[in-house]
Amino acid sequence: GGAVACHMRIAKRPEDVHAIRVGTAHADLVLGGDLVVTASNRILETVRPDHTAIVHATHEMTTGAFTRDPGLVVPGALLAHAIARRAGKGSLTALDAHRLATRRFGDTLYANMILLGVAVERGHVPIPSDAVEAAIRLNGAAVEDNISAFRLGRHTARDPSVAAPEPAAPPANAPHGADGLADLVATRSQFLEAYQDHALARRYADRIAAIAAREREATPGLSGLAEAAARGYFKVLAVKDEYEVARLYTDGTFERAIVLHFEGVRRIHFHLAPPLLTRRDPVTGAPRKIRFGPWLMPILRLLARGRRLRGTALDVFGYTAERRRERQMIADYEALLDRLAAALTPANHATAVALAALAETVRGFGHVKQAAHEAAKAREAELMASLERPAAPQTPRRDAAE
Repeated sequence: GGAVACHMRIAKRPEDVHAIRVGTAHADLVLGGDLVVTASNRILETVRPDHTAIVHATHEMTTGAFTRDPGLVVPGALLAHAIARRAGKGSLTALDAHRLATRRFGDTLYANMILLGVAVERGHVPIPSDAVEAAIRLNGAAVEDNISAFRLGRHTARDPSVAAPEPAAPPANAPHGADGLADLVATRSQFLEAYQDHALARRYADRIAAIAAREREATPGLSGLAEAAARGYFKVLAVKDEYEVARLYTDGTFERAIVLHFEGVRRIHFHLAPPLLTRRDPVTGAPRKIRFGPWLMPILRLLARGRRLRGTALDVFGYTAERRRERQMIADYEALLDRLAAALTPANHATAVALAALAETVRGFGHVKQAAHEAAKAREAELMASLERPAAPQTPRRDAAE
């Protein structure tokens, strides 16, 4: 449930080990499976500059602070720089072992074994590779995959091109041309059809097509509003309500993940907080989770099939305050897009993009989502004032396709 740091000493005889923890500047090797933990003070203080070998993963794993700050960004480049600066002239190997493990084995779990293979091959671990493989066999857990991952790490140490990244796709929030926007809308429309029905998908696509046409007409040479609207409108339409939770549990993805990641599962329990049954915690006021047995799965399948009732008079969940608020958010966002379309000019284009993107900041569930929504509405009021009193006009940006 948090950062883990294991201290290990290796000697020929047990009596040669006089302390378990590695002291300040006494480490011969730091094997870092987590970039954030590796760059922490308690780990770096064990590094002796110009001596300690470091083999670490570059994957930017999200920390627990994300639960309090949904916009948290891990400063990966700064962390990697801090590690390299501390290492000095010591041997330093940094690779995206998590991506390599996922690509080769379909699971990040094998990243640690890849890192160990690199360290052994580079001579940083005073244990021969055949002894490591013998230990893996004795342990008896996913033997073939673990040995393969260990050997892959050794191969990567000899040929770093093995871990070379594949050509990167554009970031999810990077500017798109016309084709990129079309792909963005098509992907989300497909999701919305599975989420509810074709009518909702059509409603989404038509609305984005209209705002895109208005953007081309009112602000030639500028882009970004249609993309922000495509993401924001999808965000308010595809809320993870009871029907969606049921669909995600029962569409086969969850069950395949269980089979892939766990062996010998005999019973599954669900910890949920359904609004019609949940009691509030007397201290925090937040809903308390209820534990349900495996008998819940057939009910979830039935509930998933009822998703077309969402928002109708037969929607028993639609009468709760949270669901009413979410329906109001849809209406408010559609009204916002109409207002932006009517007021759009080159001078206020950037403000319009910021307004359309606000919906993506409303995350979480229950009281967490409500607080985020209130913060977004406050920011919206500020931006609306700016929209009506824009600063100097922008210089139109030409798309690369032109």
